[in-house]
Amino acid sequence: MLVEEKEMRVLSPTAILGYGFPLDSFRRGIAKGPHVIAVDAGSIDPGPYYLGSGNSFTDYKAVKRDLEVILTSCYDLGIPLVIGTAGGSGANMHLNWCLEIIREVVRENKLSFKAAIVEAEIPRNRLLKKLELGKIKKLFPHEEITLGDLEQSTAIVGQMGIEPFIKAFEFGADIIIAGRAYDPAVFACYPIFKGYDKALSLHMGKILECACIAATPGSGSDCMMGYIRKDHFCLEPLNETRRCTTTSVAAHTMYEKSNPYLLPGPGGALDLRFTSFEQVNEGVVKVKGSK
Repeated sequence: MLVEEKEMRVLSPTAILGYGFPLDSFRRGIAKGPHVIAVDAGSIDPGPYYLGSGNSFTDYKAVKRDLEVILTSCYDLGIPLVIGTAGGSGANMHLNWCLEIIREVVRENKLSFKAAIVEAEIPRNRLLKKLELGKIKKLFPHEEITLGDLEQSTAIVGQMGIEPFIKAFEFGADIIIAGRAYDPAVFACYPIFKGYDKALSLHMGKILECACIAATPGSGSDCMMGYIRKDHFCLEPLNETRRCTTTSVAAHTMYEKSNPYLLPGPGGALDLRFTSFEQVNEGVVKVKGSK
């Protein structure tokens, strides 16, 4: 595709760190000169067991394989890496589990990075005080939280938005390994840090967080590139057998959302009432108008 002068390229290698990706797709993405690589490392889909137990639902060897490919490429290109919801659920135990794998890869490959570790776990005592003061509100459709719920919880995490990531970039981080995070924030934070439109960045992040699930045929184990510019962004799968279509991208925009026009998240809500989806060529979709 044609590349404009003023754009940022964000490479999403896989839907979840450890789910894998074809090396050919990844190399095709690296050849396009990404400015940042970002990857979501977790999900609440497997249920609460993994958060409570401190275990990861992803395999150690699979995560290490993905990280070895990604980290060596970031080092060679001199570009940052952003990881969100580390270790599958993003509590401190998961964060440390992912961090140990990163240290192992760095040591074995003789790499060097300035890393920022952003915790998402909230101390129980702080929440107990908030509950006592009546300052905890339920999220529909769940019931009100009780004293027993808090006392029996082994790990409690809060979902962070873009702000902690941007603060880490301000401190000069090469790698950010974060606990539980809003999935789109992982991909939107670097473009926003560099001055790109917040709404477009977050909308692009909403698509990139699942990588080629938003393509056709879809896959959670393949690479997607996002190109953000002044007033729009484009999406391109990096496997020649896949295509982005207006239907696949629009459908993924509404994926896991209760309202097709307003997409709430930490820090605000996306307004998609005036968003348009345009087929640029056989495999690339252009999106604009998100606020």
